Order: sequence, then structure tokens, then C-alpha cells
Amino acid sequence: MSTLPKMTSNQKATLAAPTQESASEPASETNKELAERLEKHDKEGKKLYKEQKYTEAAAAFTAAIEACGTDPKYQKQLVILLNNRSAMYEKAGLLDLALEDCGTVLELDAKHAKARNKRARIFEGQGKWKEALTEYCAVQLDFMHSNKEKLIRGIPLDPPVDQAKMEELCDKCVPEAMTEAEARREKYLGEQKKTGGHLKLPTKHTVGMLLESFTSCEGWKADAADDKTVGELSVELAADLEPADKCDLLFKRGRRSAFDTNYDEAYADFRQAMKILDEKSDVKDEMRYYCDLLEWDGVCKHLSYDMSGATVAYEKALEACDDSNGAKKCELMVRCAGIKMDEGEIPTAEKWFEKALALDPNFPDALLHRSNLYMLQRNLEKATADIEKCLQLKPDFLSAQLRQATLFMHSNDAQKALKCLDVADKLSPKSSDIQIYRGELFFTMSDVDKALECFEKAMDYDKSNPNAYVNAALAIMNKQPAMGQPPDIPRAMTLLEKGLEIDPQFQGAYIHLGQLKLTMAKELSDCVEVIDLYTQGLNQCRTKDEMADLVKMQIMAEAQHEAAMLLKMVTLS
Repeated sequence: MSTLPKMTSNQKATLAAPTQESASEPASETNKELAERLEKHDKEGKKLYKEQKYTEAAAAFTAAIEACGTDPKYQKQLVILLNNRSAMYEKAGLLDLALEDCGTVLELDAKHAKARNKRARIFEGQGKWKEALTEYCAVQLDFMHSNKEKLIRGIPLDPPVDQAKMEELCDKCVPEAMTEAEARREKYLGEQKKTGGHLKLPTKHTVGMLLESFTSCEGWKADAADDKTVGELSVELAADLEPADKCDLLFKRGRRSAFDTNYDEAYADFRQAMKILDEKSDVKDEMRYYCDLLEWDGVCKHLSYDMSGATVAYEKALEACDDSNGAKKCELMVRCAGIKMDEGEIPTAEKWFEKALALDPNFPDALLHRSNLYMLQRNLEKATADIEKCLQLKPDFLSAQLRQATLFMHSNDAQKALKCLDVADKLSPKSSDIQIYRGELFFTMSDVDKALECFEKAMDYDKSNPNAYVNAALAIMNKQPAMGQPPDIPRAMTLLEKGLEIDPQFQGAYIHLGQLKLTMAKELSDCVEVIDLYTQGLNQCRTKDEMADLVKMQIMAEAQHEAAMLLKMVTLS
């Protein structure tokens, strides 16, 4: 790096802008004389540049710029000279002046790629990641528009900006964007709590799947089915009851609501019972269902991502659980492990699984859920061992059959995966989830048509399953269209919108829908709509991991919108 003398403020002023005298000087010259003077300064600047005398070169280009004056016929030359001078300022370390010249160039020619690249490079060096990304997006966007016909015809072109550079800058924008997104989300959730008093549960389908991943599901459903209806229990609750009796009845009504898949009503009853317990702690000693109530309260809090509240509930339930009820203790330990997995505390989760299996080495739930932990660690061997043992103990465990199918898919053994799904079909005919697993398997086998058939069946079997709609949309986007026909993007967008209508927390649906909307965007307002869509999705996210990918998509959408504004584009079409 060359060492250069620092410039005084007077020198900077002389280099940066023409004086009044120099601005009026061209008027007394002939066109020929002016052109000769301009060329002389330009050549001098280029010579000094080659000699690495950057400040002197900038002064020479300044003289040439002054020679141009305000005559419109010299504007093209003026742009070239300003760009050259900005390069000298950059080489000399005078970055503010370099940025100022780049700005002037871009005011005169918004599509000047060299000035944009230079400004992006300087911003990047200054740690202004978002500004740099926006400039590179502008270069990319202008390139795409300039070469639109070639791109439509499928002619391969080298992009002006390396994709790795775009991703690198996007990643550097993430921490600040995550902080902003989390602050917006906390504000949004705070407003929700004011009206609802608690975080919402996921969709009925999601809750149902998670409940069925525990073998106790069969037992409590049988008890709830044998019990009175919600209406009958409500009549009993209207009577003047002792606090303990009221808590027990609220629990039973909540359990019956869960059996009826009215999970929000169930959670409301569990919360009401817990409120009574919080006010009168001695009531628990007179309750019949105290331990069960605590577990259900923990389940609901876990599902609504109140991790600390769920942990407290499960640990209290463990304390209250009778030592003779080993199965219940094991189940609660597995639930504690699940919380730690969701919080990313894998070693602690493993310890909870070890405790459960030490109490009962043949507890199917622990084996099933620990296999998921091993899958997250990409340890397919251990995950497979747990699932095989689980199925030996309980062959009709549907969740385990589906997990084994997933493991075979990860091992690229499609035939064994299909056999698992055939067994699952017999256990649960017309299951939308099984059809989704089949579709995903066909998708990995590149049979998109069969995959789409499975996803469409899944939609028919269960219209409340958001995965069916989102997967069908992705299949449509990957389906080979008829000759000369584009993919059916409108239908894919409709399916994604339906998926989000069912499950507003479906992070992947926001990503795919936003991408399609950007593909179809014609007006700048369409970009803003996508940014708002991502904000909506971020407000619904429950964990940082869920937010990360969506934040990146929003960063890129914002950068593209800003880039279009910089290019002074009226429309995107």
C-alpha cells in the first residue's frame, strides 16, 4: 500500500469542485481549444495514474472536469472523468471524495456499472454491508434488464456480480436484521398477549401429530371418549364447586376438548385451572388430576413456545408423579428432552433421554424421540438402532413407522422406505401425512408427477394439513411443463397462500411465496408487498432458527427494492 501525503482541506476543495473562474473559462475558448485542453488534462491524469501518483492524477482529472464546464455536449466525457477521478480518490484513500464523485456520476447516469461497483466496494470496506449489497443488486438488476431477451431465450451469460459475494454480504447483514426482526416480533407478540393473554397454539394438524408421537395418546383419548361431553361438563362447572373439584372438572373438559381437536378451548381450560392453583396452592393436595393437569399445561406451553413455562410445568409434574407410575415419569422426562432439543441444548436433551431409558430401557417414546435427536446430529446409525428397537417393542406405532421411512429416505433406500409407508397405510388408511411422505419420496426419486399426485391426495384426505398445499406448490414449480408452457405459477401461489391461511407460522411457505411474488413482480409496490409478507412471517416465527432464513430473504428483497429505486426504475417489467 503506497504512502500518500495527507491533503489539506483547501486542496480537497480545489480537487472536488470547479471554481467560479474555471466554470466560466470555457466560454472564451473555441471548441477546438477546449477539446485540446480537456484531452491534455485527461492524458496527464492517466499518465500520473500509471505512475501511482494518485493525488496528482486526481488534480489533473479535476482540471479536465473544470474544462467540461456545464456544456451538455461534454456530459458523456464529464461522466468518464468523474469516474476516473473517483478511482484516484479511492486509490489515495480519500473515500468520502470517491463516494461523492460516484454519487455525481450516478446522478448523471444511474446505470453506470463501474461507479456502482466502486461504491459497493468502498461501502464494503467501511463495513456498510447493506449499502454494498444494494449497489451490487443494482448492478445485477440492470444487467438482467439489459440482457432480458438473451435470458428469456436461455442464452448462458456470466453475471456481473459473483453470487458468493451477494450471499457473503447478505450473511453479514443478518445480525443487525435479526435484532430488528426480534424487536418487531416482541412488540407484535406483546400486542397479541394484550388481547389473547397467551401465545397461540400451532394448527390442529400440527398439534395432533405431536400428541400422537407419544404412546400415552391412545390412553387419554380412550379416557376422554368414555367421559362426558364438553356440554355436559360445562353444566357441572356452572355449579358452586370447591376449588379442587373445579380444577379437576376444568382438566376433564380440557382433555375432552383436546379429544375433539378443539385445542385452543382445551388450553383455555388448562390455563383457568392453573390460575386457580396459582392463587390457592394447597388445592393441589385435594385434586385427582393434578399431575395430568401440569403435564397438559406444559404441553400447551411447549407447543406455543413458552419454553421456560413448559419446563416449570414438566418439572412440577415430575415432582408430583407417583413413583409407582414409571411410564408417566419416563414420558415427562422425554418431554423435558424435547424442550432442550428445541432450545438447541443437545447435551442436556441427551441426559434426559438417558434418565428415561435408565428408568425403562424399553420405553418406546424415548427411543422414537431420541432417534430424532440422532437424525439432527446426522448419526443415522444410532437413529436407525433406536427406531428398530422401538418398532420391535411397538410395531403399530405409526410415528415410528414414518420415522423409519424417513431414515430409509436419508439412506437413499427408496424401496425400503416404500415398504414402511405400506405398513403405515394399513395402520392409518387415508392419512394425509403418509401421502406427504410418499410424495416426498417420489420427489427425491425425481418423479415429480407421482409426487404431485400424492400431495393432491393428501389435500383431499385432510384439508387442514398445510404441508399438503405447500408441497404441492413446490411440485408444480418443479413439474416439467408442456412444450412452450411456463410453470403454473399462479396455482402454486394460490396453494402457498392456502397453506399460510391454515398455518400462519409456516416459515417455508413465506419464503417460497415471497420468491414467486418477486419473480412475478412488475411494479415497485410488488417488492414492498413481498417485504411486508416477510415481516408478517417473521412476527409469527417462534425461534431464532426459524427466523434466520426468512431474515435473509427479507434482506435480499429490501436490497432489490432499493436497487430499483437507485436505478430510477418506474416498473420492474
